[in-house]
Amino acid sequence: MMVPSDYLTAPAAPSGQGYFQFSDDFVQCLVARRQLGQLLQSPDLSTRSTLCRLDHLLILHSTLVERQSAEASSRTEQFPSTPGGRSPPYGGAHGHGSRTADFDATSRPYPPSEVLQSLVTLYVEKISDQPLPLFDVSTLRSQAEDFSGALLDSFLALTVRFSHNQFFEGVQSKAVEFYKSSARDVLFRRAAEPTVTLGVLQALCLLGMAEIYDGKMVRAWMASGVAARVVICSTLAMSEGGRTSTRKSDLSRCCWSLFILDRIHGSSLRTLPAISDEGILPDMPSYASSGETISFPHTAMDSNDGRFQAEKDVGINSYALQLLTIWGRLMGYLKSIKQGNREYAWVANSGYAQIKARMSEFETIFPEVHRFTNAKFHERASIDLSKNRSYWAPWIFTQCIYHTIHCTLNHPFLHVARIHGEQRLRSPSFLQQAIDQTILHSTWVVQLLNICEERDFRIHDPFIAHLASMIATAQFFLRFSKDEALGLRATRDFETLQYFVERMGAEYPHLLHTKAKLSKLAQLAAPYNNTARPVHPPKVETAMLWDLLDYAVSSSPTVSSDGGPADDVELSVNTQFLLPMDQTTPHSAAGAAPLPSRNGPESFSPNFWDDSAFAFDMADFSNLPEMSTILMPKDAWVNGLL
Repeated sequence: MMVPSDYLTAPAAPSGQGYFQFSDDFVQCLVARRQLGQLLQSPDLSTRSTLCRLDHLLILHSTLVERQSAEASSRTEQFPSTPGGRSPPYGGAHGHGSRTADFDATSRPYPPSEVLQSLVTLYVEKISDQPLPLFDVSTLRSQAEDFSGALLDSFLALTVRFSHNQFFEGVQSKAVEFYKSSARDVLFRRAAEPTVTLGVLQALCLLGMAEIYDGKMVRAWMASGVAARVVICSTLAMSEGGRTSTRKSDLSRCCWSLFILDRIHGSSLRTLPAISDEGILPDMPSYASSGETISFPHTAMDSNDGRFQAEKDVGINSYALQLLTIWGRLMGYLKSIKQGNREYAWVANSGYAQIKARMSEFETIFPEVHRFTNAKFHERASIDLSKNRSYWAPWIFTQCIYHTIHCTLNHPFLHVARIHGEQRLRSPSFLQQAIDQTILHSTWVVQLLNICEERDFRIHDPFIAHLASMIATAQFFLRFSKDEALGLRATRDFETLQYFVERMGAEYPHLLHTKAKLSKLAQLAAPYNNTARPVHPPKVETAMLWDLLDYAVSSSPTVSSDGGPADDVELSVNTQFLLPMDQTTPHSAAGAAPLPSRNGPESFSPNFWDDSAFAFDMADFSNLPEMSTILMPKDAWVNGLL
């Protein structure tokens, strides 16, 4: 029998003949010695010789442990036991010790209790409100002490990356990979069993988030996909009879957290969502479906206002989940277009029209109490926002995803830009409306992020950074407008969004891949930052734009294989398709030329409808000056907001 040289400090070895589980605990030393005594009867002399040596050493080791226990020497390194009396996997432990030992994957893989509690604090501050907590944060501290096995590994894999504790100093990446690997080994095996526990599903949720944060696109899909299939196949979500209300709430949180992961990351242009219909999920947890449980300051509103009293408010988290449902439809719409399924968006039964209808329906049920004007986020003190973060974090998420859905649905890349010199019949009124919506909603996201900066309200959700990058692609098109005011503002907003993504990338390294893609767009636009702009507009590969519209792809190092030099789009597009009445008069009515521009002699073509802009090649920008003053009035605070 081969005996490891470091057997006294090695982690638990696999069970079986010739292998033993050694521990620093005195009682387990005695148990191991009894096992040795039984095996000493083996007829194999070489084995007996080895075991005799081991038995002798174990006796000495047991004596040493007994002396240490009696003397309670503070100079001796102690390995505390797991809360609840359960030994953690791989021979580690977390609990109260005399001093904190450094992480070591072989001998000290698990942190002591005080370090674990600091990780719980990081989870609550940075992760729990994205936008629905997987755990009840009011009881998480006590729950975490009972974490073991794959659930503990997954929790550590997700939170250790944010820790500055000396236990993980300099080895965060190594520790994260160790915990993820340990969790995967157990979870994918457990998922194949007929009966799956809630802890396995929670661990898969945490593991999926950890893989997303590491930019591991396929592994994240596997973790969340396996969890979703387990829920569906085991009918765990539907068989709630006999469960306590707390257990039902925990299960509901877990299932809806899986839904969130599936919508923001699994609804990719390269894969299919694992949860096709949220109808298979249990009812939303009370935290998300009850407005009464959310801490919301009502000082901004008149409590006697009948509008607020008559409304049915199911809670800000519930509305965030509703928008995520629409988000999944939006990603399906983008995927259809990418695959070449072109449609006339203005047709009543088009995919565009269906999503637009759902957004309009959402606007009718979104309560006044949560709307921007009444919530007055921009007027509140930083301490107030921080105190009520459990409300404001999902509120910001709701605002940002609402405007991003509108902006992306009307993106110039989808409706206006010329691809391959494509000639198609297009509705000028629809295109004008699409451009107006793009400008309006993209500006609102920038405004919201600026307010968060002014109010010192930190955003920790990396998906919001992805939303910002999607908005940046729209601003990237608008910055090439011949309307200098619109172009300059789009340039400034693009840089604001780029900086936001870069800053978030310092905390979430997977966003550095998104930052790199945005930097490539910025390089293409660099020549246009000067007043003397090139005559010919630049072109950008469509693959890069598609990647930036897909969270899973944009935040991973994967290089897109579709697209190439021949598959590109011109960046010069029109932003004006209908002639505003305050800019000209119908030529045929007065027999006179259109009114001159307020900024110079530039004017529209005498025959507006025969203008080259309506040849539908979409290669030229509007000649209309001061477009921004028309589309974004000074009272923009009360236009286009949710």
